[in-house]
Amino acid sequence: MKTYRILTILALVALMCVPAKAQDDELRHEIGITYGALSNSRWIDAMTDIAPAMVGQKTDRHKAFGTLGVEYFYHTSPLVGVGGIFAVSTATEDVYIANELSFHRSKSFFSLMPAVKFNWLRKEHWGMYSKIAAGALMGRAADKDYDNNGNKSSKSEVRTAWDFNWQVSLIGIEAGSDHFRGFTELGIGEQGVFLAGVRCKF
Repeated sequence: MKTYRILTILALVALMCVPAKAQDDELRHEIGITYGALSNSRWIDAMTDIAPAMVGQKTDRHKAFGTLGVEYFYHTSPLVGVGGIFAVSTATEDVYIANELSFHRSKSFFSLMPAVKFNWLRKEHWGMYSKIAAGALMGRAADKDYDNNGNKSSKSEVRTAWDFNWQVSLIGIEAGSDHFRGFTELGIGEQGVFLAGVRCKF
């Protein structure tokens, strides 16, 4: 994932908060972006490499980007918010068969999960919460062959698969103003075991 894409998303979230500063009514809408590590898709990715390794297929130069998430919640009350989470992560690797470089693989994981958030501690400039989400995961793998000179082919073989996915954040801590806050969470699932981000409310 390119750095400029992350910065663009951050800028869009910040711009959405600008008109909200002029409002004094109850803040019901919440949009946030997250970045996390040790996600479900990373574990699934690791497990799917076990069987090929047992028959002589190995991987090298593995590069992975943590999970980037975008979430929205509508607060039906100060305690409860309902909404959804979209998360994406990517990885690349070279695959060797019989110790010979065979092809380059790119993997992408996309998740869409309805979610509920519980704001169980609310202070003026900080708060604590928990959230739970469950939905679908689509995994996509694209393989490009290497030629004798080590160049990747322009053509790729693409495969997709679907699975169940989820996120449970046991504890989240946020701090900042009424409209704009940074936060960090500890949990397990597609957004990661450890994740952090920013959000705006309007």
